Amino acid sequence: MVHPMTESEPDSIADMQPQSGASAPAAMHKAALTRHANLFSGLTLVSRIFGLLRDKACSYFLGVGTTWSAFWMGFQFPNLFRRIFGEGALTAVFLPVYTRTRKEKGQAAADQLARSVIGLLIATLTTITIIGEAIVIPIALSHSVLPANRLAAGMIAVMLPFSIAVCLVALLAAVTTAFDRFAAQAAAPIITNVAMTLGAAIPVFIWTRHLSLTSRIYWVAGAVVISGLLQVLLMVTAVRRTGFRFRGALVPHGEGVREIIAKMAPMVLGLSAVQLNTFLDSQIAWWFSPDGHGGRSTFTIAGLLVHVPMLAGALGKLSVAQRIYLLPVGVFGVATATVIFPRLSEAGAAQDASRTGELLRLGLRRSLFISLPTTLGMILISQPLISAIYLGGKVSVADVAQAVWTARWFCIGIWAFEMQMILVRVFYAWRDAMTPMKVAVGMVGLNITLNLSLIWFMQEGGIAASTSISAMVQCGILLFILRRRMKLEKLGQVARMAGKSLLGAGIMVAFGAALLLFMQRSSLLIPLPRWLAALIELLILVPTSALIYGLLMRWLQVPELADVPILRRLAKR
Repeated sequence: MVHPMTESEPDSIADMQPQSGASAPAAMHKAALTRHANLFSGLTLVSRIFGLLRDKACSYFLGVGTTWSAFWMGFQFPNLFRRIFGEGALTAVFLPVYTRTRKEKGQAAADQLARSVIGLLIATLTTITIIGEAIVIPIALSHSVLPANRLAAGMIAVMLPFSIAVCLVALLAAVTTAFDRFAAQAAAPIITNVAMTLGAAIPVFIWTRHLSLTSRIYWVAGAVVISGLLQVLLMVTAVRRTGFRFRGALVPHGEGVREIIAKMAPMVLGLSAVQLNTFLDSQIAWWFSPDGHGGRSTFTIAGLLVHVPMLAGALGKLSVAQRIYLLPVGVFGVATATVIFPRLSEAGAAQDASRTGELLRLGLRRSLFISLPTTLGMILISQPLISAIYLGGKVSVADVAQAVWTARWFCIGIWAFEMQMILVRVFYAWRDAMTPMKVAVGMVGLNITLNLSLIWFMQEGGIAASTSISAMVQCGILLFILRRRMKLEKLGQVARMAGKSLLGAGIMVAFGAALLLFMQRSSLLIPLPRWLAALIELLILVPTSALIYGLLMRWLQVPELADVPILRRLAKR
């Protein structure tokens, strides 16, 4: 149970200047938090840029129809394992235990704990992979299975081993996080993005131009597996630089290992609600479209003939929309949550409620300062952004329109997707895995209910809206519980800052919408190919909108402005 907090602290990281006395460590702590978060965000942004290039290559050569939907079905399985066992539950429970072991028993004991967990992770995922392959390979080879489902099973079979590599990468990243080293883990996804780009583009020109999309997609799936091995090599090198020793005793039943295993089950649900919802979204998009039924627009369930509410390629469009909203979530939300978690873990290990509350408020202020304008801004730019990335080749204007519709419903929840990452980690830092689990179970149920209700008249947009609404409700419940437990009297400061941010974001979007409308009607851009015109619109619209928001935040005297590298110059003028 978290105890009431009474100690006061400055309102933001920007307020924390080096001071003498007891406040000096806190000032250094907050400065380090900002520095590390900005580094992580910068590297993640580079990774996302490579991801956009990957998406451009894959969509151009492969389209976003049934073939890409089958690939995405296969890719969702290792992605789910990564988010649950890697970036999700295992990392969340491992890092506090590893931090506490280092503090109480020394580095050697912490290394022994890490080696044991790594060994158990590899053994567990290898077993799951073997079982999974035994199930999906016969399906992929069976001629009695519909071709699209056979292709999806083939994609799962090829990419399932990627689960082992990517989860191992995430666990090794947790070790480097304990040492405040974030560069390697933020850069690792670049390898997969580059590999997929090459897998989609190069074979077309060298070996497989004459082959069908169904054959070509296996090149991309194979590139994903190879990229996993390269990521492992990168993280092993990064971990070695911390002084960690891979050789040594394994204690699979040690005290720390038992604690991690005991907390894994509730944390799988607690931290992975959004990820589980995303996975379920993909399943619904596949089975409630013609893709899952051999191209037919009807299927039978419980003796009833059901007409599918979505068109072929629904999962492909959904994956495009997911990529759009995950762009800012990965750059900003994951960065803040990743950097703040080891500090929350230290505060939880020391049972320091004051420090926990301080970190929570700082994390929420930083998150909302960026996520609120991002939420509205991504809704505004989703049309030119998707056009610039995906339009052309095998992607039509109709494909783009459906992806934009879906992306905008995802984007309304960006602030909640980022906020819940911080809130859940506060519970875990204080060794409470049950509360987030109970909330998450309810959110998964809510998401499924909304999905099956909204898809009939909103199609893929209904799936996106369900996920966003579930994330918002989850944030509200978690924050209500934390406020009661911690008696967070200063949450009003967070609300006031959020109000200013929302006001600035609203004005920013109003100006941005007028500017976008002007450019789309400009005689200079109309003759250009639509994807090129959209790219020019983005290059003008994004920096202009950011400048407007920064100037408004300076006028409203919001201190978080000084924490954002691109906008901090405005805070000094």
